[in-house]
Amino acid sequence: MHDTTPCPRCGARRDTTVHRCPAAADVLGLPPAALRVLEVLSAVGRPVVVGGTVRDALLREAGLALPAATEPDVDVELHGAPGTDVVVDALRRAGAVVVTVGAQFTVCKVLLDATHLDVAVVPGAAVDDPALDRAVAVAARHRDLTVNAVAWDPARGVFLDAVHGIDDARDRVLRHVSDTFGDDPLRVLRVVRFVARYGSVVHPDTVRLARALSDRWDTIAHERLWPEVRRLTEGDHLSAALDVLHATDWERHLPELAAVRDVPQDPTWHPEGPVHVHSGLAADAAARACRASGVAGDRRVVVVLAALLHDLGKAGDGTQRVVDADGSVRIRSIGHEVTGAVAAAALLRRLGAPRSVVREVAVLVREHMVAHSTHGAPPSLPAARRLLRRLGGTVATAEAWALVCEADSQGRGPAASSSAAVAWLDVLRSDQVSGRRTSFVTGRDLVDAGLAPGPRFRTLLAEAAEAQDDGVFDDAASGRRWLAARLAEATPAGD
Repeated sequence: MHDTTPCPRCGARRDTTVHRCPAAADVLGLPPAALRVLEVLSAVGRPVVVGGTVRDALLREAGLALPAATEPDVDVELHGAPGTDVVVDALRRAGAVVVTVGAQFTVCKVLLDATHLDVAVVPGAAVDDPALDRAVAVAARHRDLTVNAVAWDPARGVFLDAVHGIDDARDRVLRHVSDTFGDDPLRVLRVVRFVARYGSVVHPDTVRLARALSDRWDTIAHERLWPEVRRLTEGDHLSAALDVLHATDWERHLPELAAVRDVPQDPTWHPEGPVHVHSGLAADAAARACRASGVAGDRRVVVVLAALLHDLGKAGDGTQRVVDADGSVRIRSIGHEVTGAVAAAALLRRLGAPRSVVREVAVLVREHMVAHSTHGAPPSLPAARRLLRRLGGTVATAEAWALVCEADSQGRGPAASSSAAVAWLDVLRSDQVSGRRTSFVTGRDLVDAGLAPGPRFRTLLAEAAEAQDDGVFDDAASGRRWLAARLAEATPAGD
């Protein structure tokens, strides 16, 4: 018996297995090149658009503000084509670049006018409307989430919905289609990522199924983890994603993150509550700041992850309760930035993050407390120079550091405020600081002074960097004079 409840989008009653909901092409916001490819495919079979393009169109209609993709990817299923060779030939004659992948199930990777499309060629004879609807219904029941199981048929200008995906998109609910969801446990992390991006609610049945899959973490190929974590940072709702990680019991597979759950903080500085709450709010603030300032790609990944992980050092012994003479209790986390950097690096390495990301996130976590030590600009130019050197000497990393510090300050609920890092950044960018990044005393200078490479090199170069930061010398010539004097001091009289 068919469900006859009205469609929330068009108001029509569902009287067939697949509900056909009218939708013009402009609803999907497809680029002209994608429309051209669909036109070409329609001459050799029955194409339907599936996946994220349809999902995002439905969510936008439901009032969710989503940024337009700069290079949209469009997924298409092509039914009833006489053969892959015919499809490839038609696309190439239209000017597209086509590469085929897959042995049993062919997918054409198509590029036309900077638009990427994946065209899955579904085996089978030519199809009419009823046969296409049946095929779409079968495919829908093997997809992960209902919002991902709606297709769009360009021939009829309709959405094809067999699993109430339109309803769940309107309600912004993430619900698994069937128990086949568990065939790939990575889908749980994909749900967490969708929560981060859309701020959606996960259906209770899907939460229960995800909890049942938690023990299968070790079955996920290691190389598949980092892409999901990386895309998690594309969303602005990281705190909601953390809640889902916890509710589904998948948080335990990220032990450094799980360790800060419910760790208390001093209510004077953190009235928002325990560490995990602050971490989520800080990550949300970092994501919003990145979007507002146009920080994207790897830069956004580093900033959002550093904000999310900046207080990992407060776990366990990293947080202490101090009883003052009057009996009042304060909560302190002395040195948590140092231990937190170690914990963040360990977590990211296990998740397969690139070394460059691990290194920079760890640096930002280690230095995030510097701005809290002052109420304004750096106390001195040498202090700013030393910080820039510890950050790796680049203005780009200094800008990322300022975003993380600001997110830390903004992620404090009613105590949210602006960070002094903004004033620090002005100084870090100045010629007196960033303009002095060149090391005026180098290893070559030490060799020229008669020293052989060895352990002493590192000590002398570190001393030279500190002296340069302090303004003891400010060019190569004065640096060499400093080195000569330093070596003379270290040489015993009479030698």
